[in-house]
Amino acid sequence: MALLKEIQLENGITVKYHRIVSINKITNNQTIVEVASYTSEDKREEEREAIKNGKSMNVFIDTNYYNFDYNENDNIQDYYKKLKELDKFKDAEDI
Repeated sequence: MALLKEIQLENGITVKYHRIVSINKITNNQTIVEVASYTSEDKREEEREAIKNGKSMNVFIDTNYYNFDYNENDNIQDYYKKLKELDKFKDAEDI
């Protein structure tokens, strides 16, 4: 799963494909969600193949962290929904 939405960064680069990389639950405190944003889904696939095959790659990745209230029952789909509640990802398409 991922989110699809064009977002222009302050440096002028446009990212379109956003995926959750990690979810760090700090018990009874907060949850930190790491999101990687790519210029395209093809660049994400290039990264995946490069990692799988131990090859080099030329992929721009913008990484951000988002804090959410702690809920031990939340899963990755719940965090994609929570991301879409943020202004940055409002109206993003699930893919």
